[in-house]
Amino acid sequence: MTQALITPDVLSWARQRAHISIDALATKLKKTPEHLRAWESGHSKPTFKQAQTLAHKLHIPFGYLFLSEPPKEKLPIPDLRTIGDDGVDDVSPAFKDLLNDIKRKQAWYRDYAIESGEDKFAYLGQFSLSDGVERVANSIRESLNYSPTDRLKCYTTDNYFKFLTKKIEDIGVLVMRNSVVGSNTSRQLKVSEFRGFAIADEYAPLIFVNSSDANSAKIFTLIHELAHLWINESGISSIDLSKKDENKIEKFCNSVSAEVLVPKDMFISKWDESKDVAANATVTAGFFKVSTLVTARRAKELNLIDTRTFFSYYKQASEEFEKINKKKREEKSSGGNPYATTWSRNGKRFSRAVVESALGQSLLLRDAGKLLNMNPNNIILFSQKLGVK
Repeated sequence: MTQALITPDVLSWARQRAHISIDALATKLKKTPEHLRAWESGHSKPTFKQAQTLAHKLHIPFGYLFLSEPPKEKLPIPDLRTIGDDGVDDVSPAFKDLLNDIKRKQAWYRDYAIESGEDKFAYLGQFSLSDGVERVANSIRESLNYSPTDRLKCYTTDNYFKFLTKKIEDIGVLVMRNSVVGSNTSRQLKVSEFRGFAIADEYAPLIFVNSSDANSAKIFTLIHELAHLWINESGISSIDLSKKDENKIEKFCNSVSAEVLVPKDMFISKWDESKDVAANATVTAGFFKVSTLVTARRAKELNLIDTRTFFSYYKQASEEFEKINKKKREEKSSGGNPYATTWSRNGKRFSRAVVESALGQSLLLRDAGKLLNMNPNNIILFSQKLGVK
């Protein structure tokens, strides 16, 4: 069989990039670890078929294996998951592939919006960091025609998240959410890696929310990313409310999200100083439909509790929060309506644009399927579910 003249260093880089050991990769390929070590050292070469399997298992383009050296991968938008001046070096292949997939969708919609004569997004960059949290928060509320009491119309945090998503899509923002890469359920997105990101663009502003997170946390992320658009700052967010020293953009967007969802005066009136932080955090979180971590942080910002009390509570609550999330992920069914799932993952605004273009024959069904991460043979039925004719 013809050997594939791959570059050993590139294979080693790709395996480490995928966070997989030689033994684990060997098992996936049904080879011995010695075979993999020989390929990585250059003492032997895989066949073309084996090299294609390697590329597939390591989630890289096949051609990468033949480069003279490992490629320098650059994230398509700024990475704001920082503490002080220190960035986050470890970016998973799943995360990179998700970003590239979303950027591809966003680029397509941008062209579609321009060709369709859509107006530019009116709120992009209306404010900057120097304008202050309350001014930006008030602007967001006004643009969405939203009042904090609107949450009373929503019986669950899931309803509330969907309510806010519709409000945001109605003003011209693409809102997408997913817990996996595309439709590949074996490639899960980790909340520990990121919670969301925003792409600032005058024709195709986009928000992505990691739906592996709890609904109460996703609500905060959604408004946090919207604040990014208001100050015209693209970026990937981790939104770790326990950090003392945050990136200034993330700190600002956290504060805007808190003020939009948990207004200062209303929050203070709900805080009972006769009760401990755990009881207060639980009551206020239920009232505002956000997480207890958000309300505890809000209490610290407003000097209702001191820093030591906050961090003590945060440590305990975040551990409980993760246990609950883990249990929910384990119990989550893989069933459900696949069309509703595609609709929610891609957002109604984007889904409708793709389907209308496919039905109008300005976009091939094959390409529509790729954009929606679904079988192109299902596009027509999907259009009926959307009510697009």
